[in-house]
Amino acid sequence: MHSGTFPLSMHSELLEILVAPGGKALRIEGAVEENGQIQSGTLVSDTDERFPIHAGVPRMVPKLAPGDTPADDKDADRLSFEAKWAQYGPADKERLSEFQYRWFDRRFGFGSEDGFTAFLAGKHRILDAGTGPGLCAARCARLSDARVVGMDLGDSVTVAQSAYAHRANLDYVQGDILDPPFRDATFDFVVADQVLHHTPDPRRAFLNVTRLVVPGGECAVYLYRRKGMLRELADEHIVGTTARLSTQECLELSEQLTELGRELSRLGAKITLERGVPLLGIEPGEHDVQRLIYWNMLKCFWNEDLGWHQSVMINYDWYTPRYASRHSEQEVLSWCEEAGVSVEHLDVLESGISVRARRL
Repeated sequence: MHSGTFPLSMHSELLEILVAPGGKALRIEGAVEENGQIQSGTLVSDTDERFPIHAGVPRMVPKLAPGDTPADDKDADRLSFEAKWAQYGPADKERLSEFQYRWFDRRFGFGSEDGFTAFLAGKHRILDAGTGPGLCAARCARLSDARVVGMDLGDSVTVAQSAYAHRANLDYVQGDILDPPFRDATFDFVVADQVLHHTPDPRRAFLNVTRLVVPGGECAVYLYRRKGMLRELADEHIVGTTARLSTQECLELSEQLTELGRELSRLGAKITLERGVPLLGIEPGEHDVQRLIYWNMLKCFWNEDLGWHQSVMINYDWYTPRYASRHSEQEVLSWCEEAGVSVEHLDVLESGISVRARRL
C-alpha cells in the first residue's frame, strides 16, 4: 500500500470500455481533468441516465443516502459489506492479502505468485469483479502491464481508490455484476472470487462474467460449496435471523462464534467414527472436533495465523449477507457448458468450488 498523496482520478482509457447498465453508450459532461486524468464529471447515457464520477470513481449504481432504508436484500447486502470493509485498517488488509493471495494461487492452479505473474503476461485488460477493498485488482496491476479495473457494488471502491491511486494502470468502478457497466468481450481475464454467491442470481452473474471475457480469455470464479444437512439448516436459520439484526449485533454474534471456534480449536480434541453419518455428510474416520462441528453443524471459524479480528470478519462475512448461496460441482460445471467456456482448472474443497475457464 502506498503512503504518498495522489489525485483521486480515473484514467481516460476507462471511457473506452464503460457503458451504462444494459449496454447503452455513454458521453461525459462537465469533466474536470488534470494531466489527462478525470477527477470528476457526469457520465450520461443515450436515455439520459446520469452517473457521477466522484473521487475518481464512476458510480454506476444508485447510492443510498445515510439513513435511507435498503429497497431490497441486494441493497441490504451492499450495506453489510460496506460495514464489513469499514472494520479493516491498513494492517488488517495487509494480513488478509497475504492469506488470500496464497489461497488464490493454489485454488486456481497458479501454484505461486511467480506462476500467476507468468499467467498475466501479455494480458491487456483485467477485471476484478467484486473487488471489495481492492486487493486482487491492485495485485494484478502490480504483477502485470495490463489495464486493470476493480469493480464492486459497495462504496469500498472509494477506499480502494484512495489506497491505490498511485498505480497508473488501475481504476475502480462502482457497479453491479448482475448488470455490469462494461462492453461484452472486453477483458482478457476476469476474476470473480468469493462474489457470485452473494448475488440474488449466481447463475446469471456467472454468465455475465463469461460474456465480459474476450474469446480465448479466461475467468476465475469461486463459489461456496453446499454443505451437509445440519449445517445447511443452521445456516439458513441464522441468516434469516441476522437479516433482522443491526450491524453491531451481527458483529457481536460473529465474535461469539469466533470465541467458540477458537476454544474448540485450542482444545485439540479428536474423535474416531467407524461408521460416520452419511445422511448428514459426516464421513467415517478421525475428526478434529472443531472441524467436525465447523463443516457439519455450525460455521465457527478460527485461524490462529489470521488472528481474532480476521476470524471475526470471516464469520461476519458468512452469516450477515442475505445472499450466501451454496452450490454443487455439477451445477457449476453445467453453467460452464451453458456459457460455452472450457474448464482449464477445477478445485473442489469442503468450503467451495474454484473454476478457471476459457471462453471459446
